[in-house]
Order: sequence, then C-alpha cells, then structure tokens
Amino acid sequence: MFKKGLLAVIVGLASAGASAADITIKYADVHPEGHPVIESIQYMDQLLGEWSDGRISVEIYSGGQLGGEKELLEQTQFGAIQMTRVTNGILGALDPRFDVLNLPYFFLSREHMYKVTDSPEIAELLSSIERQGLLGIGYMDAGSRSVYNAKTEINKAEDLKSLKVRVIQNPLFIEMMNAMGGNGMPLSYSELYTSLQTGVVDGAENNPPTYFQHKHYEVAGNYTLTEHLTIPDAFMMSSRFYKSLSNDDREMVMKAAKAAIDKQRELWVSSEEQALIGLKEAGINVITDFDKTEFIEATAPIRQKSASNYPELLELAERMAM
Repeated sequence: MFKKGLLAVIVGLASAGASAADITIKYADVHPEGHPVIESIQYMDQLLGEWSDGRISVEIYSGGQLGGEKELLEQTQFGAIQMTRVTNGILGALDPRFDVLNLPYFFLSREHMYKVTDSPEIAELLSSIERQGLLGIGYMDAGSRSVYNAKTEINKAEDLKSLKVRVIQNPLFIEMMNAMGGNGMPLSYSELYTSLQTGVVDGAENNPPTYFQHKHYEVAGNYTLTEHLTIPDAFMMSSRFYKSLSNDDREMVMKAAKAAIDKQRELWVSSEEQALIGLKEAGINVITDFDKTEFIEATAPIRQKSASNYPELLELAERMAM
C-alpha cells in the first residue's frame, strides 16, 4: 500500500512538472541585431519572462542565420522554429488575396495601412492560413520601399531601363518593376548583398532602415525615394506550436506578441529617421526631388486588375481611407 501511495505521489509530481515545463520559443529573422523588429522581439522575451516567472523565453536567431524569409516561413510551417516575421510580399503564394496588400501605391499613408491591416477582415485573412501550419498574429510596420542601385540616379522611368532590379520572389513584383521601367529579377534576400557586389543585379528596393542596417549602401549608393510599395510585415507563429500550449500560455504568448507589434511600430518611425540621417552622413545619394506621377500611372493597370479580382478588399481600403 505504501509503495503504491508513493508511486502515485511521484507520478503526480511528474505530471505537475510537465504541465509547467519551461518553454523556449525559437524565433528567426533575416534582420540584424539593432533592427526595430529584433528589438521588439527582445521586448516580447522580456514580457514573457516577467509574466511566466522565467518559464517562457524567446531564443532569437537574427541576421539570416537560419535562412531567408521563404525558408523561415517554411520552417515555421513545419514547426522547426516557432515564430518568424516575413514580408507580406511572399504570402501571396499561400493565398492570392494577400497580394492586394502588396499592390504598388496602394496605401495612402502609414495610418491608412494600420487601419486596413488591423481590421477584422484582414484578421480573418490571417487566420485562413492556419490549415497550412501558420497562425498570423498581426502586422508590423515595414515603411515604404524605394529603389536603390549601383549605376545611376533614378529620377524617371527611363532611368530604370535595362537595370536588373532585385524584387521579392513573387510574380506581382516582377510585373510591377517591369511596369516602372526596370527589369525585375526575383532573388532570395540572403543572396542580395553578394549579387549587388558581383553585378548579378544592378539594384534592389527596400525601406530605409533595411537598406542602411544591412549595409547595401556600400555596394549600391544611389537611393531614390520612389516609395512605390508600402508592404507590412507579417508576424507568424507555428500553428503546431500554438496548439501545443495550454490555454493560459496561449493567452500569455499572444498578448506578448501583440505587445511586440505595438513596440515595433513605435520603434519603426524613429528608425526610419535615423536611417536617412545615417545614409546622408555616409555620403549616399538620397534622391527626393523628382515626380512620382510617372511611376504611379505606370503601375495603375496592376491595381485595376486586382480591383476586379478582389473588390471587397479594395472597398475595405477605400472605406478605411475616409
């Protein structure tokens, strides 16, 4: 009898220990230390540590240690890592409706982008990919993307002619860059610096903090603020990991992740300002005095095509602009 009672106690203690087991969330990103995204994930780690008494922590793999964004998204799908952040630009492969958020000159302002991406309609879109192994938490700010290159100043569409410009691996962006006058070339982000260095591509396009912090200005020193894309960054979690959590831990992790989004948005604005200051101090040719009208008009057919395919999302954007 005593042995059976002791065994029950041991089993009970083991079960209690298992239910409160330490949880390590593996997070991976292409961005380096110091980037607003990485700082916001560090903030999430801090919150979870406080709320869970150190039981839940975040292990951060920054700087592309585990691959490019496409690879990181796949690793999250299969549960090899638990969280990542990727540009919305690659989510069109999961559901073509995501590409509406990727349209050139689609968002009117940062505030407009927040209103659209924080809406119930976009929350539903993010939740629709759970069957593909992903849980969309929400959207971070990734500013506006602009063209940079190693060869010449870009002031008009003609200046882009014959330039090989790296774009996100999505047919929409190839079509967009070709319409703007360049030659869009899809390429993994992890290969971009070397490709610029060796002339595989002449240029690329991205927001100021990424262009600056990834040091692409070292090999492509002409930066024209075309601001042709305002693509938000999707904060993603492995649905397999989420389902493995207790209800209390699910609530805690989601609350911390939402707080990380708010923190990242807050950090982003000052990061953009500091990046542009840093680029000018480094002697980079930042071009702002030009007319965007030609680029806006050249990409109009792309927006019109999506309007006919997904009118409900275009109507959402129009409603949120009011």
